[in-house]
Amino acid sequence: MKKLLYVALLAIGVIILMTPPAMAQEEKPFTLHGELRFRGEYDANAQDFDKSNSNDSFGYWPYRVRIAAEGKFTKNTTAWIEFQNGGVFGSLGTTQRDGTDINETGNEAELYQGNITLDHLWWKNFSARIGRQEMVEGTELLIGDLDFYQGNTFDGLTGNFKLKKGNIMLFYTRVNERKANAASNAGFQPPDQIAPVAGTRDINFAGAYTNWDIKVGTLDVYLLNLADQASLADITTFGARWSRDMVNKNGLFWNIEAAQQSGDADATDKAKGNVGEGWIGWNMKSGKNNHRFYARMGIASGDNDTTDTDQKQFVPLFGDFHNRLGHGDFFQLAGTSTGLGGGPVGGLGIKGTGVGWNGMFGDRHEVGAEYWSFKTDKKDATTGFDKLGTEWDVWYGYNYSKNLAFGAAVAELSPDDALTGGGGAPNDKVDRVYANARLRF
Repeated sequence: MKKLLYVALLAIGVIILMTPPAMAQEEKPFTLHGELRFRGEYDANAQDFDKSNSNDSFGYWPYRVRIAAEGKFTKNTTAWIEFQNGGVFGSLGTTQRDGTDINETGNEAELYQGNITLDHLWWKNFSARIGRQEMVEGTELLIGDLDFYQGNTFDGLTGNFKLKKGNIMLFYTRVNERKANAASNAGFQPPDQIAPVAGTRDINFAGAYTNWDIKVGTLDVYLLNLADQASLADITTFGARWSRDMVNKNGLFWNIEAAQQSGDADATDKAKGNVGEGWIGWNMKSGKNNHRFYARMGIASGDNDTTDTDQKQFVPLFGDFHNRLGHGDFFQLAGTSTGLGGGPVGGLGIKGTGVGWNGMFGDRHEVGAEYWSFKTDKKDATTGFDKLGTEWDVWYGYNYSKNLAFGAAVAELSPDDALTGGGGAPNDKVDRVYANARLRF
């Protein structure tokens, strides 16, 4: 897919500049959208908790560039075509002057989104979308776009019923096509020349997500199913969320969400994991400024008993973990919550509690600070350790214009025995420092 981004841009330009007569009847049927995101980052001690060993202390520059064309046509039909390239600066390899192949740049573009939406299909309050698409629901605990990193999209169908007091979203997606994958020639050849990959099964993700306006706040109720036909996993997640936000006036805000898993974790074990998240706080308005004081908690179940057939560790779905358990993203709400130190707490779950303050000064400046304490949900069966550590975060955001924003954050984790192993093992602090710029149009 090398040079695909440039081909996509050329194609979009041709569409815009050479609109055929049938499309010329509509005024500007295509609109360009895009995003450029650059981040400078420094990480230290995430693998060994030992500052005397500098192998895991380094700086780098991630980036993400997206370009999209939105087409609006007759009969309530719209299309979205989006390509992106993401990676780390410095990935161009040896430059051409040193004799390398000019095409071997190490950079590729991908089709990030490509979908068609039909509004008022069969019924004025129903819309359907087919193709590759982002899905974002609730606070993105289970379904999100992972925007801070390289994004997250789904291949499939979604249908939305827009009701007077709420919305019902039904979806069916294929997470992983294995039998007719690229090696099979499917999509490139007729049926007689396709070689399906023997012994493979697909992974599908489907369900219903509803949200409702109620007398106090909003209520989400959902039923999600992840089926891996190869491992015989068939996990159903049922959950609900109740929330109320408060900005630009004094008042209480909160969010409470819980979900329980059931079904088959694999051919022998039953899925019994659960997850919960919540926060409560007070928004204080002062002139054009807002100050938010809050407490947060997140819990993902773990399992330290491998002798039974109940798999109690929570299986994460496709949520957005950025800033969910601190700005360092050292932990995630999952049965296996982290890879810090080589992942010594796999399967034990996590409990995170935090307090914080967030100040929004006009529409330009944002400042915040948080303190977190982390433990495993289940103690290590051998050592009895459960304390993961504590974390401090501070951050700043600046809206330069309606299109351009800057941000910076510092996160420092003090690891505890459940991560280090105790007994005098290295326990130096883990640091993450980053600053990013984001331009959207």
